[in-house]
Amino acid sequence: MRRTGASIRTLLAGCVMAWMGTAWAVTPAPYDSLKGEAFDQFVTRLKAEPSLLARDRELSFRLSTAQWDQMVQAMELDHYTWVYATTVKANQSPQLAGKRIEALSVVSVRAGKLVPIPFQIDEHDEDGWIYESGVSGKIKGTEGVFDADDELVFMYRDTGIERLDPAVHRLADGRIVQELKYDYNGKTRYAYVAEGYSLRDSSDYVQYDPRKWALDATFFNFRNNPKNILMFEDFRANAGPTPTHRVLDTLIMEISTGVMMPWPRVTVDIRNLQAELAGVKHGPVREVLKLKIWVVVAGIPVFRILTDMTVYDQGITLPVKLHIPGGEILTRVLNKPLIDIALDMNGMKGGRFVSAVNPSGKYHAVNGVITPEEKQLDIRIPDATWLWVESGRGWDVVMKFAIPPDWPVEGRGTYVDAVKPEKSYAYESFPDALPRFGFQVTKLPVGKLDIDLTAILWFPATVGRAGPERFIKQMDNPPRLEAQSPPV
Repeated sequence: MRRTGASIRTLLAGCVMAWMGTAWAVTPAPYDSLKGEAFDQFVTRLKAEPSLLARDRELSFRLSTAQWDQMVQAMELDHYTWVYATTVKANQSPQLAGKRIEALSVVSVRAGKLVPIPFQIDEHDEDGWIYESGVSGKIKGTEGVFDADDELVFMYRDTGIERLDPAVHRLADGRIVQELKYDYNGKTRYAYVAEGYSLRDSSDYVQYDPRKWALDATFFNFRNNPKNILMFEDFRANAGPTPTHRVLDTLIMEISTGVMMPWPRVTVDIRNLQAELAGVKHGPVREVLKLKIWVVVAGIPVFRILTDMTVYDQGITLPVKLHIPGGEILTRVLNKPLIDIALDMNGMKGGRFVSAVNPSGKYHAVNGVITPEEKQLDIRIPDATWLWVESGRGWDVVMKFAIPPDWPVEGRGTYVDAVKPEKSYAYESFPDALPRFGFQVTKLPVGKLDIDLTAILWFPATVGRAGPERFIKQMDNPPRLEAQSPPV
């Protein structure tokens, strides 16, 4: 009976953990419990098995932040290239262009052996978005053929430092048709594309279930509000000493403006955005959530935005490309418009914060008190638009906006560190701002209303001892690809 009772308690504990938000019903292993020889054996396995962390999920819970740093260095990577997914377009790979997508796969040499790695090939529609049959517009190129703007996608960390030796590394079937060589910071890595090779790595780094409105990724998970997919719920990290802690409270999006006169002001916030999930382009490396967003004012849909939210195992990108017919007239009647985009984090006391304009290494404490220095976070659009928070819980957040240089806007950074902030939002779950940070566009160009920007979020376990400045520098200078014929 005692054994049965213990089993029931274990089962209930697993169910409670699943209910609390973890997308997969496994009780996390103890933090910092992979020590000494066990950690060394783990690193040795990872060098041979690129998708090990995806197949054995409890490993990420057992690693300390210092061990994440050691692991990345042992893989001869840095913290940006650990989270970075590389894309190869058809026009970059002459040996692949025109081939049937279903016949292609990707391999790399790891620990002396040729092994398959997770990959996907995404086609595009004529508007430049990822193509999904029955959801997207007309496909660009020929469906099922690697051509036009199609992209081959895989994780850079899954490449190998060893080059293929055709006398040693042989496929059971099919053939190697393309060598992908990457140069980065004086080091070279390789991946290879095979045609007709039957073996695949079946691991999924990301899985989005549209029936549950939930993402399950190797390093984090969340649920969306079914009524508005831009409203995140139950966002948690699969790493650090407090994996049950809800990391993100809410995404803040708000537009306020006067019409002709400064007052009264009209405000449109995230609740006025009816964000619908039109479909999902599934893949083991990235899930592309295809969104239709209606901007609703006084119950009336004003205009629609189409976009793709792309989710990686440690990142999210959300591009917004918008042209409003007659928008050039609208800009002439808007009076002092403000656009706020921010992340409201939850319970990160003990963490640190820094923005693009701070002196290198001058970090601010997340402590519920705003200092005069923390109020001075003006940014330079478009060349200094990043912010970083170290959670103090084994989890970092890097937020950056990619803004075209010909989009003449003005803006500033925003940062609030308060237990009782001056401004609150009805859709928050937690009333504090510990912290809240993002960007505010303070001036739009008069004469046109073409919006073109991309919000980029990375969630590394750590940006490393060199700090976020190095991470951003690496982000702006990714590995350089050279596609060439395979060695013979």
